[in-house]
Amino acid sequence: MTRPRSYLALRTTTHEVWQHCPVRRVEETLIQYGQPSDQPALPWDWVDAQLADAGTYWTSVVCAGTPHPRPVWGVWIDELLHLSIGSPRLAALAQTGASTAVHLESGTDVVILEGTVVGSSDDAAAVAAYDSKYAWAYDVAESGPLTSIRPKVVLAWRAAGWAGSDGFTTTGRWRWG
Repeated sequence: MTRPRSYLALRTTTHEVWQHCPVRRVEETLIQYGQPSDQPALPWDWVDAQLADAGTYWTSVVCAGTPHPRPVWGVWIDELLHLSIGSPRLAALAQTGASTAVHLESGTDVVILEGTVVGSSDDAAAVAAYDSKYAWAYDVAESGPLTSIRPKVVLAWRAAGWAGSDGFTTTGRWRWG
C-alpha cells in the first residue's frame, strides 16, 4: 500500500499503526557560545546527505542514571532515522516517546539530531535500504524491528579546524514543528 510521505507505518506484533509525521522543517540560526552564529548558512542538502551516507550513528537515549551511548547502524529515509539497536539495554530504553540524541562520527563536520522515538518499523523499504547500504541481510525476526526516530532539532556545522580552533565555515539549525 502506498502512503503519503508524511506518514510512517509503525508495526507492532499485533497490528499496524499509521502515524502522521509532519515533515515541516524550519531553518533557524544556530547559537554558538551563547551568540547567534554569524557564519554562512549550511545547506540542508549537505546535512541530509551526511545523515543518509553515515555508516555509524552514535545514539544515546535519555534515561535516569548513567547515559548509555552506543554506535549503531541505520538508514535516513524521508526525514526519519531508522536504527538497528542491538544493545538490549539501549533497546529497552528506546521505547516510543523516549527522547534521544544521535550524532555522526566527525568532530569537524558535525551533525547532531535530537529527537523522539516514534516506534519500531519492519517496513520493507527501510529494511531493503538498510540491506543495500551495509551489504547485509537484516533479519527482523532475529534482530527485531528497526527503531524509528523523528527529529525535533538538527544542529550542524563545519569547522575550519579541530573543535572550531580555526573558526567555523558554515552552521545550521533546523527544527521540526
